[in-house]
Amino acid sequence: MYQKRRLAVITEHLQCRQERKHNPNPISTNPTMSSYSPLTTHVLDTSKGEPARALKIELYKSTGENEWTSIANGETNNDGRLPALLTQADFTRGIYKIKFDTGDYFRKNSVEGFYPYAEVVFEIQDPNQHYHVPLLLSPYSYSTYRGS
Repeated sequence: MYQKRRLAVITEHLQCRQERKHNPNPISTNPTMSSYSPLTTHVLDTSKGEPARALKIELYKSTGENEWTSIANGETNNDGRLPALLTQADFTRGIYKIKFDTGDYFRKNSVEGFYPYAEVVFEIQDPNQHYHVPLLLSPYSYSTYRGS
């Protein structure tokens, strides 16, 4: 069952990449097609070696010195992804922050964790590019990088 679900996710991901090669800046109303969102994220629970399912995420945009406005939120799917975080029209230059609710995720999984949340702050200079912000997570550590 897991292998069939994983194969379906990989197939969808590859189809989206192929479509993006032909039309690099499409706007889609289909929330399952992750490559159509200019900003994507993927959370992996490295302590389990699995995607972090049902992890709450909130996206903020900076409105000034230490001031943030919430612009989107959601929850990771069974593959640990939040594919439709925002549309291309809403994606502009600026400083953004993704807040991962790691405390709630670990509580739901009956795991004691150290970090109640993880915040990743990053700057978008070219909103025509695709940005991927993955999170590698365990109860006592996390790391991130700019993915592709």
